[in-house]
Amino acid sequence: DSWFIFDSCLVFESVLETWAMALIALAIGAPIAFDASILRLVRLLRLMRMMRMAKLLRAMPELMILIKGMAAATRSVIFTLILLVLVMYVFAIAFTQLTAGTPNGDRFFATVADSMYTLMVYGTLLDGIGSLLDALGQDSLAIASAFVVFVLIAALTLMNMLIGVLCEVVSGVAAVEKEELAVSFVKGKLQNIVMGFDTNGDNLISKSEFEMLMKSKEAVKALTEVGVDAEGLVDLAETIFSENYGNGSDCYDKELSFPDFMEVILELRGGNTATIRDLVNLKKFMSKMSGESTTLTNSRL
Repeated sequence: DSWFIFDSCLVFESVLETWAMALIALAIGAPIAFDASILRLVRLLRLMRMMRMAKLLRAMPELMILIKGMAAATRSVIFTLILLVLVMYVFAIAFTQLTAGTPNGDRFFATVADSMYTLMVYGTLLDGIGSLLDALGQDSLAIASAFVVFVLIAALTLMNMLIGVLCEVVSGVAAVEKEELAVSFVKGKLQNIVMGFDTNGDNLISKSEFEMLMKSKEAVKALTEVGVDAEGLVDLAETIFSENYGNGSDCYDKELSFPDFMEVILELRGGNTATIRDLVNLKKFMSKMSGESTTLTNSRL
């Protein structure tokens, strides 16, 4: 185990610093004045043991969803904060000019930097906003109204927009992660079942093996969990195992590997949206059926 080897190295370093260096110094008659500060720095590598937390996070999918969501929302959050800083900078210049010469102006808006700090703490984080608003109202009603406008833009609009962006991204990541977990679970479950029905041991799924698979209650339950209509899937067996699936063919003895089989199965979920590929395959299939119908009609006439 790599972590066992790592811990053994740390123990060896501690023994070397505590006893081995002292014994060597006594053996050669040198004063024990060895500076072990370099060896102590090695102990900082113990922080690498925190990497074990990754295993714990994998055991808790909800935590991984939150972390991945925060990472995915980083770009949007950064640009939202940049916009907030720009708004604070513009209003800071305005308040510095408007409050010049007033008692509260010298206290809260003496410089642009002081104004930005005041707007961030009182106007954005809303820490004691009532006292500042009352003080500004005593100096000028226009200044107090301008401060209210800033609160509406910064605290109520941009900050809520920031929360909305986080919620949207996290919900999207959560949906994707839950989908991947469900598909991965069903893949593992189906693979074990499919291998049990692989009568010839070629690791391929034939139409006959598929028909036997669809008689298994466990397989039907696993397919239902990912939104596949098991009953409708049986009716599509000839189409799935045609030699040119999606293009039409009279040969229905095609055998699929498990990854190809899962790809076909997942494409047939009821919750999937139609794509251009699906429309093209449908067009080819309808053209083939129309050609066969025309040929059959002409042959009978």
